[in-house]
Amino acid sequence: MNSAVPDSHHDRIAKADSTIAAALATERTRALAAGGLVGPALFASTALAAGLIRSGYSPVRQAISDLGVGPHDWMLDGSLILLAPLLAGCCVALRRAIGRQAVGWLPLALILLPGFGFAWAGLFTEAPSTVALHWVVGMPLIAVGAILGFLLIGLRLRRIPGWRAFGTYSIATAATALAIMLVMFGTWTMHIGGFTERLFFTVILAWYVAAAVKIIRLTRRTNRG
Repeated sequence: MNSAVPDSHHDRIAKADSTIAAALATERTRALAAGGLVGPALFASTALAAGLIRSGYSPVRQAISDLGVGPHDWMLDGSLILLAPLLAGCCVALRRAIGRQAVGWLPLALILLPGFGFAWAGLFTEAPSTVALHWVVGMPLIAVGAILGFLLIGLRLRRIPGWRAFGTYSIATAATALAIMLVMFGTWTMHIGGFTERLFFTVILAWYVAAAVKIIRLTRRTNRG
Protein backbone atom coordinates (compact mmCIF):
# COMPACT_ATOMS: atom_id res chain seq x y z
CA MET A 1 0.00 0.00 0.00
CA ASN A 2 1.38 3.41 -0.96
CA SER A 3 1.83 5.44 2.19
CA ALA A 4 2.75 8.63 0.38
CA VAL A 5 0.26 11.40 1.01
CA PRO A 6 -0.31 13.87 -1.81
CA ASP A 7 0.27 17.51 -1.08
CA SER A 8 -2.74 19.22 0.34
CA HIS A 9 -4.36 22.15 -1.39
CA HIS A 10 -2.81 24.53 1.17
CA ASP A 11 0.67 23.06 0.60
CA ARG A 12 0.37 23.67 -3.11
CA ILE A 13 -0.74 27.25 -2.52
CA ALA A 14 2.18 27.80 -0.12
CA LYS A 15 4.66 26.45 -2.66
CA ALA A 16 3.21 28.66 -5.38
CA ASP A 17 3.39 31.69 -3.11
CA SER A 18 6.99 30.87 -2.28
CA THR A 19 7.89 30.59 -5.96
CA ILE A 20 6.21 33.90 -6.74
CA ALA A 21 7.95 35.59 -3.81
CA ALA A 22 11.34 34.30 -4.96
CA ALA A 23 10.68 35.50 -8.51
CA LEU A 24 9.65 38.94 -7.26
CA ALA A 25 12.75 39.16 -5.07
CA THR A 26 14.90 38.30 -8.08
CA GLU A 27 13.17 40.96 -10.18
CA ARG A 28 13.70 43.56 -7.45
CA THR A 29 17.39 42.64 -7.25
CA ARG A 30 17.72 42.97 -11.01
CA ALA A 31 15.93 46.34 -11.00
CA LEU A 32 18.20 47.66 -8.26
CA ALA A 33 21.28 46.41 -10.09
CA ALA A 34 20.21 48.31 -13.21
CA GLY A 35 21.06 51.50 -11.36
CA GLY A 36 24.70 50.60 -11.87
CA LEU A 37 24.09 50.77 -15.63
CA VAL A 38 21.74 53.74 -15.81
CA GLY A 39 23.63 56.07 -13.45
CA PRO A 40 27.06 55.98 -15.17
CA ALA A 41 25.45 56.13 -18.64
CA LEU A 42 23.36 59.16 -17.66
CA PHE A 43 26.34 60.94 -16.11
CA ALA A 44 28.64 60.25 -19.08
CA SER A 45 26.09 61.34 -21.67
CA THR A 46 25.10 64.54 -19.87
CA ALA A 47 28.72 65.48 -19.17
CA LEU A 48 29.55 64.96 -22.85
CA ALA A 49 26.53 66.92 -24.04
CA ALA A 50 27.11 69.77 -21.57
CA GLY A 51 30.74 70.01 -22.64
CA LEU A 52 29.84 70.11 -26.33
CA ILE A 53 27.41 72.99 -25.93
CA ARG A 54 29.63 75.00 -23.56
CA SER A 55 31.53 77.54 -25.61
CA GLY A 56 35.31 77.41 -25.08
CA TYR A 57 35.17 74.42 -22.73
CA SER A 58 38.11 71.98 -22.92
CA PRO A 59 37.52 68.42 -21.63
CA VAL A 60 41.29 67.91 -21.55
CA ARG A 61 42.16 70.94 -19.43
CA GLN A 62 39.03 71.62 -17.38
CA ALA A 63 37.34 69.63 -14.63
CA ILE A 64 33.93 68.13 -15.25
CA SER A 65 32.67 70.17 -12.30
CA ASP A 66 33.22 73.37 -14.28
CA LEU A 67 30.10 72.38 -16.22
CA GLY A 68 28.08 72.47 -13.00
CA VAL A 69 28.21 76.26 -12.90
CA GLY A 70 27.01 78.59 -15.64
CA PRO A 71 24.90 77.94 -18.74
CA HIS A 72 23.00 74.64 -18.69
CA ASP A 73 24.50 73.76 -15.28
CA TRP A 74 21.36 71.76 -14.44
CA MET A 75 22.37 69.06 -16.92
CA LEU A 76 25.48 67.99 -15.05
CA ASP A 77 24.23 68.76 -11.55
CA GLY A 78 21.06 66.74 -12.07
CA SER A 79 22.93 63.68 -13.29
CA LEU A 80 25.36 63.93 -10.37
CA ILE A 81 22.54 64.01 -7.83
CA LEU A 82 20.82 61.02 -9.46
CA LEU A 83 24.01 58.96 -9.17
CA ALA A 84 23.47 58.62 -5.41
CA PRO A 85 20.23 56.58 -5.48
CA LEU A 86 21.16 54.72 -8.66
CA LEU A 87 24.57 53.54 -7.43
CA ALA A 88 23.11 52.84 -3.99
CA GLY A 89 20.57 50.55 -5.64
CA CYS A 90 23.38 48.65 -7.32
CA CYS A 91 25.15 48.25 -3.97
CA VAL A 92 21.98 46.91 -2.34
CA ALA A 93 21.56 44.47 -5.22
CA LEU A 94 25.12 43.25 -4.67
CA ARG A 95 24.38 42.62 -1.02
CA ARG A 96 21.20 40.73 -1.95
CA ALA A 97 23.04 38.65 -4.56
CA ILE A 98 25.95 37.70 -2.30
CA GLY A 99 24.51 37.96 1.19
CA ARG A 100 24.94 40.56 3.90
CA GLN A 101 27.35 38.50 5.97
CA ALA A 102 29.51 37.67 2.96
CA VAL A 103 29.86 41.32 1.93
CA GLY A 104 30.28 42.83 5.39
CA TRP A 105 29.01 46.21 6.52
CA LEU A 106 32.26 48.17 6.08
CA PRO A 107 32.91 47.33 2.40
CA LEU A 108 29.23 47.93 1.65
CA ALA A 109 29.31 51.31 3.39
CA LEU A 110 32.45 52.29 1.50
CA ILE A 111 31.12 51.45 -1.96
CA LEU A 112 28.05 53.55 -1.15
CA LEU A 113 30.21 56.65 -0.60
CA PRO A 114 31.14 57.47 -4.25
CA GLY A 115 27.48 57.91 -5.20
CA PHE A 116 26.98 60.32 -2.32
CA GLY A 117 30.21 62.08 -3.27
CA PHE A 118 28.94 62.67 -6.79
CA ALA A 119 25.59 63.89 -5.43
CA TRP A 120 27.40 66.21 -3.02
CA ALA A 121 29.29 67.71 -5.97
CA GLY A 122 25.98 68.28 -7.74
CA LEU A 123 24.44 70.00 -4.72
CA PHE A 124 27.50 71.99 -3.66
CA THR A 125 28.89 73.13 -6.97
CA GLU A 126 31.96 75.16 -7.91
CA ALA A 127 30.00 78.35 -7.32
CA PRO A 128 32.08 80.72 -5.15
CA SER A 129 29.91 80.17 -2.07
CA THR A 130 30.22 76.36 -2.15
CA VAL A 131 33.44 75.61 -4.06
CA ALA A 132 35.34 74.69 -0.89
CA LEU A 133 32.66 72.20 0.17
CA HIS A 134 32.60 70.85 -3.38
CA TRP A 135 36.23 69.76 -3.38
CA VAL A 136 36.98 69.20 0.31
CA VAL A 137 34.04 66.83 0.83
CA GLY A 138 32.98 65.56 -2.58
CA MET A 139 36.28 64.25 -3.93
CA PRO A 140 37.33 62.41 -0.71
CA LEU A 141 33.94 60.65 -0.59
CA ILE A 142 34.45 59.43 -4.14
CA ALA A 143 38.14 58.56 -3.88
CA VAL A 144 38.25 56.98 -0.42
CA GLY A 145 34.97 55.14 -0.90
CA ALA A 146 36.02 53.69 -4.24
CA ILE A 147 39.65 52.81 -3.53
CA LEU A 148 39.18 51.32 -0.07
CA GLY A 149 35.73 49.92 -0.84
CA PHE A 150 36.80 48.09 -4.00
CA LEU A 151 39.88 46.74 -2.23
CA LEU A 152 38.00 45.41 0.80
CA ILE A 153 35.10 43.98 -1.13
CA GLY A 154 37.53 42.43 -3.61
CA LEU A 155 39.34 40.63 -0.80
CA ARG A 156 36.04 39.26 0.46
CA LEU A 157 34.79 38.22 -2.97
CA ARG A 158 38.01 36.35 -3.66
CA ARG A 159 36.83 33.83 -1.03
CA ILE A 160 33.39 33.27 -2.57
CA PRO A 161 32.98 30.70 -5.38
CA GLY A 162 31.62 32.30 -8.51
CA TRP A 163 32.84 35.73 -7.45
CA ARG A 164 36.60 35.21 -7.36
CA ALA A 165 37.23 36.75 -10.80
CA PHE A 166 35.16 39.80 -9.88
CA GLY A 167 37.05 40.02 -6.61
CA THR A 168 40.34 40.14 -8.52
CA TYR A 169 38.90 42.78 -10.83
CA SER A 170 37.80 44.83 -7.81
CA ILE A 171 41.29 44.78 -6.31
CA ALA A 172 42.83 45.72 -9.67
CA THR A 173 40.32 48.57 -10.02
CA ALA A 174 41.27 49.91 -6.58
CA ALA A 175 44.96 49.88 -7.51
CA THR A 176 44.29 51.49 -10.90
CA ALA A 177 42.10 54.23 -9.39
CA LEU A 178 44.78 55.03 -6.81
CA ALA A 179 47.48 55.28 -9.48
CA ILE A 180 45.33 57.54 -11.69
CA MET A 181 44.42 59.75 -8.73
CA LEU A 182 48.10 60.28 -7.90
CA VAL A 183 48.83 61.15 -11.51
CA MET A 184 45.79 63.43 -11.65
CA PHE A 185 46.83 65.54 -8.67
CA GLY A 186 50.49 65.43 -9.63
CA THR A 187 49.91 66.73 -13.15
CA TRP A 188 46.95 69.08 -12.65
CA THR A 189 49.05 72.17 -13.39
CA MET A 190 50.12 70.61 -16.71
CA HIS A 191 46.68 71.37 -18.16
CA ILE A 192 45.60 67.75 -18.55
CA GLY A 193 43.54 67.61 -15.36
CA GLY A 194 40.28 67.29 -17.23
CA PHE A 195 41.54 64.20 -19.04
CA THR A 196 42.95 62.46 -15.95
CA GLU A 197 39.84 63.29 -13.92
CA ARG A 198 37.64 61.73 -16.60
CA LEU A 199 39.86 58.66 -16.65
CA PHE A 200 39.63 58.44 -12.84
CA PHE A 201 35.82 58.62 -12.83
CA THR A 202 35.56 56.20 -15.75
CA VAL A 203 37.54 53.53 -13.89
CA ILE A 204 35.38 53.98 -10.79
CA LEU A 205 32.01 54.00 -12.54
CA ALA A 206 33.02 51.06 -14.74
CA TRP A 207 33.15 48.97 -11.56
CA TYR A 208 29.46 49.63 -10.87
CA VAL A 209 28.62 48.80 -14.48
CA ALA A 210 30.53 45.51 -14.20
CA ALA A 211 28.83 44.73 -10.88
CA ALA A 212 25.40 45.38 -12.39
CA VAL A 213 26.11 43.12 -15.37
CA LYS A 214 27.37 40.37 -13.07
CA ILE A 215 24.30 40.55 -10.83
CA ILE A 216 21.82 40.64 -13.73
CA ARG A 217 23.45 37.64 -15.39
CA LEU A 218 23.49 35.76 -12.09
CA THR A 219 19.80 36.36 -11.42
CA ARG A 220 18.89 35.28 -14.95
CA ARG A 221 20.76 32.01 -14.49
CA THR A 222 18.97 31.53 -11.17
CA ASN A 223 15.60 32.02 -12.85
CA ARG A 224 16.42 29.52 -15.57
CA GLY A 225 17.58 27.06 -12.95
